[in-house]
Amino acid sequence: MQKRTEQSVLFYFHLQKYFELVLLQSVFHVKSFEKDSAMKRFSALLISALIALSANSAFARKKKATTIFKYSGVVERCHDGDTCRVITSSNKVLKVRFAGIDCPELSQRNGKDARDYTEGLIKGRNVNLECNGNSYDRLTCTVFLDEKNINQMIVDNGWAWDSTKYSHGRYIAAVSAAKAKRLGIWADKDLVSPYCYRHPSYRKCQTDKVYMP
Repeated sequence: MQKRTEQSVLFYFHLQKYFELVLLQSVFHVKSFEKDSAMKRFSALLISALIALSANSAFARKKKATTIFKYSGVVERCHDGDTCRVITSSNKVLKVRFAGIDCPELSQRNGKDARDYTEGLIKGRNVNLECNGNSYDRLTCTVFLDEKNINQMIVDNGWAWDSTKYSHGRYIAAVSAAKAKRLGIWADKDLVSPYCYRHPSYRKCQTDKVYMP
């Protein structure tokens, strides 16, 4: 199956390059094409084919980027507020990074409190995972317990930043609400974001220690 897919991709690649070459030739022979209506129609067909190929390619990339892989298992323990170890029914060990949020590092102030909050929600419980990527050796997932979005609950209760680069701003409103109520980490007046804690020399962190990309 994989071989056929690779052959198909290669075929369309060469076909597109062929169309591009013929179209380029047509540009340098505009006058002769103007005298030949059949060639004009052929050029139009080539352009349409190129557009269709480009659209199909973009759709394939988008489809690949949004593929969701689902797992379920029991949470054995959590390393910090947004990283836990899950054991599936087949005894497969999954290292899970909660997608789109960033909790304090364990060695940071509030780090252990964030870890304890997450473990209090899901340690020893069976969870469902919807994963769409990986971070280092960890799956990046949205975690559900009895249909409750645990990622969302962690943010709602003030134990995580919205990692906008990956969440696309999904949790911004929840972070603002938690800040207004001074929940969790937001009760601390001397916060350092986990990003700046990991990258203290980063230029933006020099002027804004709660910066989060």
